[in-house]
Parts: sequence; C-alpha cells; structure tokens
Amino acid sequence: MIYYRGMDIRGGQGDGEELDGESLSELLRSWRRRVDPLAFPGLAVQGRRSAGLSQRDVARLTGVSERWYSSLERGKEAGYSADFLDRLSSALQLSRAERRALYLRAIGRPPALAAVPEAHAAAEMDEALQRFLDNQAPDPAFVTDLVWNVIGYNEPLRDWFPWAVHEGNQMRWAFLDPEARAQLVNWEQDWARPYLGQIRYARAHHPENEALRSLERDILAGSPDVRRMWDRREVYDHADGDLRRLKVPHHRGREVPVRIVALRPMRSDRLRVIVLMEDHRGAASA
Repeated sequence: MIYYRGMDIRGGQGDGEELDGESLSELLRSWRRRVDPLAFPGLAVQGRRSAGLSQRDVARLTGVSERWYSSLERGKEAGYSADFLDRLSSALQLSRAERRALYLRAIGRPPALAAVPEAHAAAEMDEALQRFLDNQAPDPAFVTDLVWNVIGYNEPLRDWFPWAVHEGNQMRWAFLDPEARAQLVNWEQDWARPYLGQIRYARAHHPENEALRSLERDILAGSPDVRRMWDRREVYDHADGDLRRLKVPHHRGREVPVRIVALRPMRSDRLRVIVLMEDHRGAASA
C-alpha cells in the first residue's frame, strides 16, 4: 500500500485499483493553484487575484475550452483520452504518483507503463547532449535508448508529444495508444511498417536483449493488424531523411510535414537522436 499526500493507492493491476481520499475536483484545484504562472511564457500574470494557474490558464495550456475544463473540475464525467491527461499532467507539473492518481480518478485505470530504460544508455544522456536538443528549437528533438524509451527531449517535443515527458516509449505509444493512429498520418504505410522494420533490425543485432524481446511481444499482442504487418518480415535500419506527416493537438488539427533527422552519438551505440524538422517545401514536392 502506498500513501501519497493523503491519498491511499492500493496496489494491483488494471481497473480493479481503488483510490481513497480527495475527489478529482479537489485534486485538480489544489494542483493548479500551486503552479507558478511565471513558469509559462505568455501567460498574463498582472492583476491576478489568487496564486497559481486559473482555469483559463489550464484550458489554454491543454488545448481545450475554458468551459470544458471548468466542467472537468466540477466532476463531470467524459471520455478523457490519455493524450489529454498527459497534457494536463504536464501543465500541472504533476509527479509520477500524482499523474497516476489523475488517471485513476479520471478513467479508472493507471497510465500505461513504460519499459525500464537501460541503465547504461540513461547514464549517457548528459548536459552536452541536452544542450544539443535544446538548440534544435523550434523543431522537436529527443533521445531514445536501445528499446526506444525517451530519455531526453527539448521543450517543443514536450509540446507536440506530452506522453514523452512521463518516461514514454516511442514504439509502445505508436502501436498501443489508439490516438497514435490519428496523429501519425498514413499510420500503417509511413510509420507502423517502418517502425516494425526497425524493431526487427534491432532484434537481429541484439538477439539476447530481453527488453527488446518484451517490446516485440507486447506490440504484436496488441493488434492483429500489427501481427499481419510483422509477417511481411520487412527490415528497416533508420528513418533518417524520411518525409512524414503529423497531426498532433499542438497544431490544432493542422497536418504538419516533418523531415526526420536521425543521428547516433559516436560515443554510444545505444542512443538515437531524432529531430523532427518542419518541411513544407518537401510536402509540396511530394
């Protein structure tokens, strides 16, 4: 049994977990009031009557209407998506335990577990590499380990893909989160099949790696469509130079073409550095 800030989260699996303590409304009001608006450039801070974020602030940061967010704080039930809950977790600067509590209160289940990052790869994510990521702004950039756990990212990446902030796994999100199929335009041809080819390539080079085995098993178990694509036995090394399209909530429904730049630091064969460069000229020629 784990106690956290007055909440009683009883261990278990799936939808059977219980959460005693404050209501979702109480938690959300408390969480937003402790966040400093100065942490978000562009939010007006003068003339505020109370500390913390307002409902309007949270609505703006999560891409929903103020009325919609206000109804959420009043306890109105709705089909909250994992993508929205992750955007909300990011805006409210929730800890891992608080994010878990949010999921349990809002949809009755904990967030999907990420694979455990490989220790050696995580240690190689240093200050210099983080500066490189930050210098790619406004283009999103991130670093993954051998099994595609996101172990480093810049601010634009967090804005485009809030799931990555919470120890996300690129492949698990792409194949196991239903929203990925809408956000990755032409999902099967441009994203899923190349991703499966990359997994097959990594498995061939690291046949004894248990984390890669687990990743393969989980993804293939998640969908008959994925198993059908896997049976094509395609092998794909990397996506460097590929032109693909995204439709993420950050762009409010607009499709964005991106040119993928994929790199590896010379000091490590465990890390992948990915930059998503907006490329409207490339899209026009395609």
